Amino acid sequence: MPRAFPLLLALTLMLGPAAAQQDPSGSSVVVPALPPSATTPSVPSEPVAPDPEPLTPSTPPAEETPSVPSVPAPSTPAPSTPAPSTPSAPAPLPSPASAQALQVVFEAPLKVLQDGQPVTASVRRTLTLPAERMAVLRQRGVITPSLEADLQTFLRSIPSKPQDARFEELTTGWALVQRDGYTVDLEQARARVLAALQQPATRSVTFSGRATAPARTLDYFVKRGLTAHLATGETNYYGSSAARITNIHVGTSKFQDRLFEGKTFSFNRMLGDINAANGFVPGLVIAGERTASGLGGGICQVSSTVFRALYLAGLPVVERRNHSYQVHYYDPQGLDATIYQPSQDLRFANDTGGALWLQADWDDKRAQLRVHVFGRPRDFTVQLGTPRTLSSTPAPADRLIADSSLPAGTRQQVDWAAPGAVIEVQRRFVRNGQVVRSDTLRSSYRPWPNIYLVGTKK
Repeated sequence: MPRAFPLLLALTLMLGPAAAQQDPSGSSVVVPALPPSATTPSVPSEPVAPDPEPLTPSTPPAEETPSVPSVPAPSTPAPSTPAPSTPSAPAPLPSPASAQALQVVFEAPLKVLQDGQPVTASVRRTLTLPAERMAVLRQRGVITPSLEADLQTFLRSIPSKPQDARFEELTTGWALVQRDGYTVDLEQARARVLAALQQPATRSVTFSGRATAPARTLDYFVKRGLTAHLATGETNYYGSSAARITNIHVGTSKFQDRLFEGKTFSFNRMLGDINAANGFVPGLVIAGERTASGLGGGICQVSSTVFRALYLAGLPVVERRNHSYQVHYYDPQGLDATIYQPSQDLRFANDTGGALWLQADWDDKRAQLRVHVFGRPRDFTVQLGTPRTLSSTPAPADRLIADSSLPAGTRQQVDWAAPGAVIEVQRRFVRNGQVVRSDTLRSSYRPWPNIYLVGTKK
């Protein structure tokens, strides 16, 4: 029977062994492969076709001799019969112990900037052919059909489409990464592997490809001075309805890979109109004295997250309004920002002396939303104090609202009680370990009752 030889296929993206830079703490910069949302091709997990072993003569099994009753031997001696000859054993295959595994390696430079400085890194893909398989392949000395299939699968794992440069979070911090696409000469790769099969001393075959740069390269950021991570804002939307999550996704996408150049940042201007044509759906919004259905309900999750990012980046607040009452999505309280088009906006003064770059991501499993802001390096860091409650007011009695659209006797809760409060957050600007200035953000929340709709429809 033919034997299937194992294929070990490792997809790795790592620093060049001899050129990895160290960060000040001494740890190597490791550039990870793209997350599932990225477009780095993966190797299909299809079965590997086995290489057939050389044909060898087979030894048929000996036939079983049936038992017979014991009979006295005749007096006449039986004629002598020569002993049957035993077929010779097949020639053994080369010993795996004496064979060597072969690594087929694709490697190309990866362009990385960290803190404005180039970091030497590489894109690397490796196909390992185990020693046992190499023993047979070297005996053959040709590219077998299954090896050809494995090579083509391996080459498909090499990134062929360039991806625009953007900031990526590495183990050593944020860095700008440009991911080129590569075109590999299949004939050349095949010829190198074939040469390795015919040279038993060869342990590895390395090749590269022709690089194609993306439309947005590292230069796009460098010429604008966009080299530093300034801050990240984060909120949690656990318990949100499907409609609210849809609006969070749509709103967040408007701040994904966005450049801002100007003196005053406007949330509404970057967001665009909240309408169905832009992908927003009806959801719950705070309208007057109650929570009601409205287009884009949940967009304040995005505005509150953007607010936290820019506030932590140290930008001066120009326009910001907290919600009417405390909303659990925005814990810790005192760091939220509501918007209501066209009247209510969220605005910051851009005092960085250059452009701003925004990136965003969400994780529905963790119900986590993050917005990252990048720009020119600043000579200070920002520290936020713990929100401090100056006063608190108990929630009022439940409120009942007649609703003719609900059957009589029906009672539906549409709002939940929350105490009123005045909360302050202090922001400190620190340079060389010293607080050089500070400011205070104050939020006033009304006490809010449980609100029920009571049906009156007959």
